[in-house]
Amino acid sequence: MKLTHKLCAAALVAAFGAAVALPHGAYAEGEETTTGNPLEFSGKGTINFSEDDGEDKPLDPTDPTKPGDIIKPPVNDAAGPLKVIAITDLNFGANKVTPATGNGWEYTAQAAEVEYKDGKKVVSPNFVQFKDTRANNEANKHTLIAKATTFINEQDKELKSAQLKFSNIKLVNGADQNQVNAAGVPAAQTVETDGTTPTTFVTQDAADKGFGQFILQFGDTADSTEGDSVKLWVPSEGNKLSTSSGYSSTITWTIANAR
Repeated sequence: MKLTHKLCAAALVAAFGAAVALPHGAYAEGEETTTGNPLEFSGKGTINFSEDDGEDKPLDPTDPTKPGDIIKPPVNDAAGPLKVIAITDLNFGANKVTPATGNGWEYTAQAAEVEYKDGKKVVSPNFVQFKDTRANNEANKHTLIAKATTFINEQDKELKSAQLKFSNIKLVNGADQNQVNAAGVPAAQTVETDGTTPTTFVTQDAADKGFGQFILQFGDTADSTEGDSVKLWVPSEGNKLSTSSGYSSTITWTIANAR
């Protein structure tokens, strides 16, 4: 009997030692594991994004916080997250030929007329709308430049060395004005009408700015400068104005990656 008691005691000690030796969380094969904490349990949340390549609506010039159903000016129908969306034409009107003043002639562009799909029309500053909605973990750095061809009429006569002069320049982001890098936007700028010289209007080089849709406007209806902020300067030297037909120039705006 004593021997039997000793063998049973030894077996219990061996079993207990094996249980202590098992690491925490070790279970028999096929048995489910657990976190070991009945008070908490974790799940996951996931989200994915795709590139902004859909149809764009210009911002409403009268309220840049919302899109506008605009048919004039026309909208660029090309897709992409880095894009010039819409621009207003510059109309310098009909002018009488007069003697030059200060070695040349200066003409002022009319305020823009914006037309909505419902037929409503409003007066607006001339503007360029563009966007940078790239979202690939890199800074939204870009530049906006303009080039203008020579003003020429139907008889191939040119306004030589003419310049487009922009003033009261303002960059607006209706959704988040903090995305505007004010230091990268000059208050005034001049574009040569030679077809080749680029002029920079926006230099967005800040790492924490530049995302979204923007309006670069020339003048503001709030201070009545919408019709007095874009001028055409024509030097008298080398130029003789002609009434035979109107003159026209093509002004091209380009947004470019600056990363």
